[in-house]
Amino acid sequence: MILLRCLLCPTWRRMGYNNLVKPIIRNETTTTSTTTSAFSNIQKSLSNNVLVFEYKDRILPVLGVLGFIQFIAFDLIAYWSFYLFGTVTAKQENLTSESTLLDRAATIVPTKKFRYTTNAIIVLLSGAIFGACIIYPARCIRRLYLLKDGSSIGVVTYALWPNARKFTVPLENVSAQTGLKGVGVFHKLSLKDRWLSHLVNNREGKFYNKTIYETVIALKRF
Repeated sequence: MILLRCLLCPTWRRMGYNNLVKPIIRNETTTTSTTTSAFSNIQKSLSNNVLVFEYKDRILPVLGVLGFIQFIAFDLIAYWSFYLFGTVTAKQENLTSESTLLDRAATIVPTKKFRYTTNAIIVLLSGAIFGACIIYPARCIRRLYLLKDGSSIGVVTYALWPNARKFTVPLENVSAQTGLKGVGVFHKLSLKDRWLSHLVNNREGKFYNKTIYETVIALKRF
């Protein structure tokens, strides 16, 4: 209708032209500025390493030390109990019909088999706890970066040894079996040539850029 009036009347022609041109110019300007802003943000992000995820914890940095302390403590208990059980003098022939369950159990204590078995269980249990205190912090991701080359990530963990505390991995070697939604506390990242998956704390950690994590880092499934 505006175009028809523009053809018939010079006044309407000017009014119609202005009404048609102004929105187009405004939309083009807005689109151009938005595109330029988005490109600038991407360019700025790629000029430096991008911090994608961070998880802060007070216990994990010292968990290995705590595990070592309990290992030494339990080993001392095992050593002390070995000789303590050797002082028990309860004998099978001294049992009567009125002897309690504890009295009957005391007859087993002096045997070497019981003493060695008890010590082995204590040492193995404390060793397993110590191992868990070493391995678990090494699996927990402290900070996760998308490096400025755009083709690899930088991983910082709570591991005690340097080569597992900070390392880089090409994106082609990173895999996530599931998405972030519905995974619970931890989201597992599998890194090629590393025998244990690494854990991203989805509940207590902070994602600075969840889009990059889901569409770039945790995109592959293998």
